[in-house]
Amino acid sequence: MMKSTKLVRCVAAAICFLLLADGVHHAVARPHRERHTDDYTMFVFGDSFVDAGNRPRTSEKTVLSRAWFYPYGMSDSSHRNRATGRVSDGLVQSDILAKILGQDESPPPSRVRRSNPSGVNFAVGGSGVFDSAEAPSLRQQVDQFKSLLDNGIIDHGDLQRSVALVAVSTGRDYFQRINQETGSGDMRRLSGQVTDEIVDAVTRIKGLGVGKVLVNLLPPLGCLPWQSIASNYDHCDGQGNMLAGMHNSALRGKLESSPYDVYMLDLYTIFADIVQSNSSSGSRLQETHTPCCANQQDPINGYCGQEDNGREQYSLCDNPDTFFFWDYIHPTQAGWEAVMERLEGSIEEFLEIQSSWS
Repeated sequence: MMKSTKLVRCVAAAICFLLLADGVHHAVARPHRERHTDDYTMFVFGDSFVDAGNRPRTSEKTVLSRAWFYPYGMSDSSHRNRATGRVSDGLVQSDILAKILGQDESPPPSRVRRSNPSGVNFAVGGSGVFDSAEAPSLRQQVDQFKSLLDNGIIDHGDLQRSVALVAVSTGRDYFQRINQETGSGDMRRLSGQVTDEIVDAVTRIKGLGVGKVLVNLLPPLGCLPWQSIASNYDHCDGQGNMLAGMHNSALRGKLESSPYDVYMLDLYTIFADIVQSNSSSGSRLQETHTPCCANQQDPINGYCGQEDNGREQYSLCDNPDTFFFWDYIHPTQAGWEAVMERLEGSIEEFLEIQSSWS
């Protein structure tokens, strides 16, 4: 549990600001493998766990545009080890799902606004279910999807064999609205509102013609480094994990009783297993608690990649492939590969495909 109310409030405020910066992706022209008629078209909605480029780049590095600059992308050999705006050292969840589907990477961001047979990614770092001036909400992302359909930019024929990924995963909707004194009743009501919005988005996506939907459950929020830093990464924060469990229980109940073809991706169990394993299972992930890249001197206001007059204000691990977490919130590319490898079989079964990714 967090050791002081003041720290919780300060860190929560800072992390909500950082979440607004998540996910800016440079559209790199790359050859794609030939598309076959039985391939899935993929549509992505959510936040920085899956964003592939729906924030603009800036000429100078800021907290909001940090993912355009080194050390982001340093492990991404598919993009020549350059920063592409993904909030990671390389690929993110939507990229790995695309590989399971037989694609090269996530579909292009919606800001490109052109037809692509692989699909479209509408996710924006910093997004949640509630309206915000900084990032389009989940509802607004679905509105964008509908607009592209109505305007013929997305062909209705592409929906005949399609899958959507709905990933509201970083807990931003909660940490903007709760603190140490928030009671369990208030948290339960809030989780009801958040999960209602997710279910409504799934309902609309299905109503627009998408065949199957994958939905992220929340990871154990208390195990994310920005929460566990209060114990020097010794243990997870109990309130954060309780909140994630409350959210997941509500979302499961609502989606399991729905008539839609939906499969929930249990990030909670997989993240918790990886964090608690502490490399004892023989995984290449040797460090599962601390972030690879962080401003350890100022964890509340600092960020990975921060500089002051050209001087680095952050620490960077030697080998991100051995770390589960890239920064205070997001997994490394190796971390995402470990997570999605555990989900691959169930995704294959749900989508009735045979993947050759792993």
